[in-house]
Amino acid sequence: MPQLNKALLVGALVAVAGSAFLVAFTFFKKGGYSEKESYVVHAFFTDATGLTWKSRVQIAGIQVGEVDKITLEGQRARLDLRVKNGIDLKADACLTKVFPSALLPDALLEVSLGAEGSPSLASLPREQREVKCVREGASTQKLIASMSKIAADVQVVTAELTRMVGDQRGSMREIIENIANLTRRLDETVSANSGKLSRLLSNAEAISADVRDLTGSEKERIREIVRNTEAVSRELRQVLASAQAVMDGGSGGAGVTAPDTGAGTVAGVGGGTGSQPGPSGGAGPAGAPTGGDARGVKQAVERANDSLARLDTLLAKLQEGDSVAGKLLSDKRLGNKVGEAIETYANYADSVNRMQVEVRLRSEWLLNQTAAKTYFGIRLVPRPDKYYIFEVVSDPRGVDTVTTNTTTTHDPTQPPPDTTTVATTSTHEQKLTYSLQMAKRYGPVAFRVGVIESSGGVGSDLHLFDDRLQVSVSVYQFSRPFQGVFPRAKVWVNWSFLQHFHVTAGSDDFLNQWRSGRYPGGPKFSLGADVFFGGGIFFTDDDLKTLIGMGAASMVTPAVK
Repeated sequence: MPQLNKALLVGALVAVAGSAFLVAFTFFKKGGYSEKESYVVHAFFTDATGLTWKSRVQIAGIQVGEVDKITLEGQRARLDLRVKNGIDLKADACLTKVFPSALLPDALLEVSLGAEGSPSLASLPREQREVKCVREGASTQKLIASMSKIAADVQVVTAELTRMVGDQRGSMREIIENIANLTRRLDETVSANSGKLSRLLSNAEAISADVRDLTGSEKERIREIVRNTEAVSRELRQVLASAQAVMDGGSGGAGVTAPDTGAGTVAGVGGGTGSQPGPSGGAGPAGAPTGGDARGVKQAVERANDSLARLDTLLAKLQEGDSVAGKLLSDKRLGNKVGEAIETYANYADSVNRMQVEVRLRSEWLLNQTAAKTYFGIRLVPRPDKYYIFEVVSDPRGVDTVTTNTTTTHDPTQPPPDTTTVATTSTHEQKLTYSLQMAKRYGPVAFRVGVIESSGGVGSDLHLFDDRLQVSVSVYQFSRPFQGVFPRAKVWVNWSFLQHFHVTAGSDDFLNQWRSGRYPGGPKFSLGADVFFGGGIFFTDDDLKTLIGMGAASMVTPAVK
């Protein structure tokens, strides 16, 4: 009879699993949206790479539809999209194909509703519901091809720069030598003509004296001429002061830079009141500037020579590749490494920015054990349809370990066979267990695989009512220390009644009858080995995401080097 009951139980389990498979297969075959709750539109793409049946159609990261069918019409791909009834797409709506991950080929469609005054696609006949505005995002292959073309162009530019610097090096030296010769000739010209400039100023003084003698007969007319000459002389003095400043670096004579005080300041014109240039004046013959006074021009030439010499040294270093800039321009391998490092950090920063980190804390009160089972975990969500679960579990039932020791005794006085003794020891340890799972979500259903409470296992979650209701099942511990028992199976329901809180209830080890607990021989539950209820809290932690990103960056940096 026990074997018959076990066979019946196994048959019932197979029937339930088969029914669940048929329901799930029918659900996936038809899609996540029925004809009653959605309507169909279509669009044409020249490249449907990354789009498959049931690919997401979303607005601001929230799914509003899915790809229902992909067919080929001529040279274009026709995509039939099933959109929820509450989403009113207009005739000028736009579809954009994007690739959420730079490593995975899966793509999705971002949709914009269109202008408010445009006609609704749902009100048109089915064959006229075409979304004509489509934008096809660049795939990873296209980006890599573009980067390869850019790298080739950079190599051509650096090669041309290196060749140009090498070919024109002799010409640049010739230009520098010509400039040096020109500055020497300019210095010699200024020194040779300093006496002529002094004599020119002396003649101007003599002319002013003759003009003063003529004022007796033509006084009024001469005064008018003098006033005109005064204005001209002021402008001439300003010009001479500027020229003197260029030649001697700003240390001009007092006779040139003295301020204008009226008509009497013109030498020989003011009726004996004008100031006569003294021995130290820059306008007198004794104080005429010499070649040694042209320090300003020499300094300018020296600075020009110094700048040209530095430019020549810099070009030589760039050509030889001694400096950092020269290495970047001449070393192709170093340039490729820098480009790969920048691309790696850009992709990493983008993935960390999009990833969500959820902290979860849940406690379950076990009725058989009259104790609480506590879970502390972190869920990493890089994409809406994929996430990773890390959990540490404290179970009041602990971990049972069965050790079997086999001893064979040989008695020389006795004939074979030898005596074999088998000793079985059961050990109960109170220690923490851990879970590490990877999950992939398809519409409302998610599948999990990995380590569950320190044992390999699988699981599934069904999300309903905008993810407020979650029905979950996990099967693990396929190899158990007790003989004649099924794997451990757990089913539970979570209901999120607030933004960050949920309540839970379920049955643990429902494939086996209750074996042991706090009171051996105590109550048995028809739903399984134990029944529990409890609650939990979950929230998103951006600071923890930053810490994870810093840890990942520390592992990426040695790989880039």
